Amino acid sequence: MGVDCKTVWRALDAGRLTPWLRNALERERLAEEREAAGEDQVELPVEGLERRLREVEGRLASDLGSLRDEVKTLAWTLPELGGTASDAASTSSAPPSPHRTHLQVVTVEPLPDDADAFGEAMPLIAGWREQRASFNQHWPSVKGLEAEVRMLELELELIKERKLTLPRARLPWEWDQRRREARRRAQRLGTARRNLRRSRWRRWLLRVIGIRLLRA
Repeated sequence: MGVDCKTVWRALDAGRLTPWLRNALERERLAEEREAAGEDQVELPVEGLERRLREVEGRLASDLGSLRDEVKTLAWTLPELGGTASDAASTSSAPPSPHRTHLQVVTVEPLPDDADAFGEAMPLIAGWREQRASFNQHWPSVKGLEAEVRMLELELELIKERKLTLPRARLPWEWDQRRREARRRAQRLGTARRNLRRSRWRRWLLRVIGIRLLRA
């Protein structure tokens, strides 16, 4: 009909036919009438065209409802398909609290079932939350840079060793996303360590200059 996929998806999202799609359907109907009648020109009655459009809109609304139901179903089932056997076992043994969506996702604020969800990883998560708060409060001072380095070190361990997902993600990472997130944090950690070394050196240099000025 000369209509691209974006136009169709906009109609699905809106739940109604767009003017462009209406015109395309009208042209398609006219072409079918011409082909059936074997004529070059066929005038389609306005009443018949409107009736056809109403029928198409009805079918479109029905298909849209079915599509939304399928999307909702996939939203519930896909995270389970992406997990490992150990993830499934932990999910069955420790059901999430009403505040938690997925057991593999770490939240910034503590939740009541953190200990059940994360088990032996809880000390790492508690340390990460502490360092994150210190980083947000004290950066770019030396204390803030020290907190940033330690925070990123903990994040790498939580991602690579514990297979956990960190904020701001809301769904568990797949293996390829987890690898990208670990690589990104490793690069950031290298930068944070260099910044910390320079900041410590500047602080030491200022102290030396200050002592010499006092003695002068």
